[in-house]
Amino acid sequence: MTVIAPALAFDEQNRAEGLAARAAKIASTPGHPSVASLPMYREAARLAFETAAALTEQPVWEW
Repeated sequence: MTVIAPALAFDEQNRAEGLAARAAKIASTPGHPSVASLPMYREAARLAFETAAALTEQPVWEW
């Protein structure tokens, strides 16, 4: 059974977008001091987007 948590999904979506923006800034700035952490930022963003999607209420289609 999956528990739908819209508030958590919203928070995770915002966190994912922030991580993605941070990763983009790091990737686009030559010599950025966090360039070694870029793969971790990308993975954290991917997981946060995944979690947000899993916690979002999905429509039930009845044909």
